[in-house]
Amino acid sequence: MGLRILLVVSIVGLWFVVTPASTYACSCAPPGTPEEAMAESELVFLGTVTSIGPSDEVGLLEVDFEVATVWKGPQAETISLTTQQDTAACGYPFEERVEYVVYSWNGVDVARCSRTAPVEHAGEDLAAFAAGGPSDGEIGLPNTGNGGLVEAESPQDRTAAIAVVVLVGLLLLGVAGARLYVRRHGGKQNATRVNRT
Repeated sequence: MGLRILLVVSIVGLWFVVTPASTYACSCAPPGTPEEAMAESELVFLGTVTSIGPSDEVGLLEVDFEVATVWKGPQAETISLTTQQDTAACGYPFEERVEYVVYSWNGVDVARCSRTAPVEHAGEDLAAFAAGGPSDGEIGLPNTGNGGLVEAESPQDRTAAIAVVVLVGLLLLGVAGARLYVRRHGGKQNATRVNRT
């Protein structure tokens, strides 16, 4: 009975230790205004993610966009950018078929610390760019107040955390099963020895 309680407590404790919110190494200062972010970026556009896949460079994802509007940078109908595969390394957790306001500081990469955000969280940015000046917030979309700072947890991170918890749980179950087997098997051998003497 004590072994079962230890197993349950271990799994629950491990869950809190390995959840993505506690494993982030990427920390970001709050971004500036949309105008400041645009001034610091080489490429700023509104586009929908059409595909996400591994890049030729190790540790990066390639994200393809169908472009609706380019506010800064070369005009194009499609744009491909890269981001770190791991959000702990400041990769942005893009999702396919979602429309984003995207800021790329160098025209090639996107980081989680930029103002990049899904359109439903980019009301301030859209208002600023629609008016061509300081944002007035009157575009019908909310301003989240966090610019492009996204939640620390992405679907990939949640899946990885669940996989780790399941693997550790299976390992603990295996250890518990092996101990139980040894106890029972050892007990039978002792009983056999006692009967022979």
